[in-house]
Amino acid sequence: MSNNSSDSFTPLVGYWCLPSGRLNDEDRHILTDLYLPILGTEAFSLYLLLWEKLPNKELVTQRKPHAELLSLLSIDLKRFYEARIKGEALGLIRTFRKKDELGPYYVYQLFEPLSPDDFFKDDLLSIFLYEQIGDKKYRLLADKYSHSERILQNSDEITKDFLEVFKLNNDDLINTPTDVENIRSEFSKTAKTQKPVLNENDIQPLDWELISDRIEQSFKISPDNLLENQDLIINLHAFYGIDEMTIIDFIGKTCDIVNNKIDSDRLKKSIQDRFEKNANISARQQPETVETKSNDTQNFNRSDQLLLQQAKKLTPADFLAAQKQKSGGFVGKVEAGALRDMAMKAYLPASVLNIMVYYILQSSPALSTPFLETVANDWTQNGVKTPEQALQRITDFQNKPRGKRRYNNKNRKVEQATDWSKVKAKVPTNQKQNNSVQLQDRLKRLRNKDK
Repeated sequence: MSNNSSDSFTPLVGYWCLPSGRLNDEDRHILTDLYLPILGTEAFSLYLLLWEKLPNKELVTQRKPHAELLSLLSIDLKRFYEARIKGEALGLIRTFRKKDELGPYYVYQLFEPLSPDDFFKDDLLSIFLYEQIGDKKYRLLADKYSHSERILQNSDEITKDFLEVFKLNNDDLINTPTDVENIRSEFSKTAKTQKPVLNENDIQPLDWELISDRIEQSFKISPDNLLENQDLIINLHAFYGIDEMTIIDFIGKTCDIVNNKIDSDRLKKSIQDRFEKNANISARQQPETVETKSNDTQNFNRSDQLLLQQAKKLTPADFLAAQKQKSGGFVGKVEAGALRDMAMKAYLPASVLNIMVYYILQSSPALSTPFLETVANDWTQNGVKTPEQALQRITDFQNKPRGKRRYNNKNRKVEQATDWSKVKAKVPTNQKQNNSVQLQDRLKRLRNKDK
């Protein structure tokens, strides 16, 4: 789908809101507590405003222009787009583009927030919320929305099942009526919002049997409890590159020894603390690079080939640590969180994300979410799926005159390229002056190719 730089997306283009459910007062409390720290104020306000703009008796031909939303929010098209995609990423908004006799317009399908139980069980959302608000506030929110089961202990459930209360014709139970079957099939076709997931082909598989056996023997943690935390462990494994024995060790150090269960919050924090400590002492030992003669890399010079091999071998956490160690810097908590969020959303393979990290650090002393999102959007929309394609896109962008920098694709419209340098992280003026010579040298090394 096109972004807000598309020629057809102007303040005069119309919009239409389509609800999927209803937003109630409880949802608003959840939004404020759990989603606002992630969305930010502009995206939060946009989402609530779109709910207020649901049509009552209007027809789609009476739709309003985006200018109405921009005026109410006091933002421009660029900030509107950035706010909207945050809502999309969190599963609150789905965006569609349509066209009729009046011209193109956008349809915003709105979804209620997840329940607190589902939110805290979702590894991506809970990890990022933890990163945004810190452990103390995170624990307070978790306590606020947790449900005590103590009152149900030593009780006998006497709840009735559906068929114990409502009687149906036996023939209908055996043979579903045609109308019911047809309508049910129509509802089943409705696409459900998909949360970001990791591509299993891009990560090394884990030996779940080994993990399950060890934690059951050593810590009395059941296989069912391991299964409940499987997504979290896969995410941590993919981002930090931790192996089975390390995972088992951390589970043992952080588990709930009273109930013999994995403590997901303590597990996340412990592994994050270990990464920051290791990354800022020294980069982890990098695997030996091996010469490659594949057709994919033969068009790159030796320096680029070594970079590509490193990008393919290291996890995003290790690659960032290595780059920081090389430049004499350190991994900050904010940039580590920004990179982890991007990696866990799995917009791009880990190797492509590593090339992005390398590129950004040539022109900025630290990673930032706006810079990462800008490059990720550009690469995703232009079909960048391998580190070779990522490096080639950087080269094509840099080798073209500034006034004519456009990305070409035979199957796409030619659009003005994104000027990534405009969204790089802000640093104090004196720091910019001190680093200017180093940044120029890094850019020269990136642009000068072996001939």
